[in-house]
Amino acid sequence: MMRKYKNPKKPNIVSLRISDDEMEIVQQVMELTNSKASDLLRDAFALIKARWEMSLSAGAPLEN
Repeated sequence: MMRKYKNPKKPNIVSLRISDDEMEIVQQVMELTNSKASDLLRDAFALIKARWEMSLSAGAPLEN
């Protein structure tokens, strides 16, 4: 049986491996914000993109 997605405009899947400590942090943030892990990652990507765009406009390289 084919799985039906709630939002067919998001067909891409990204997976990653994280440590137990990192997963604990993710779970804590999920509980505090009442968000799903996917939403947290989307927000994190948006913040990284904004930071990258700011560094480009300032002419400075993006640092970790």
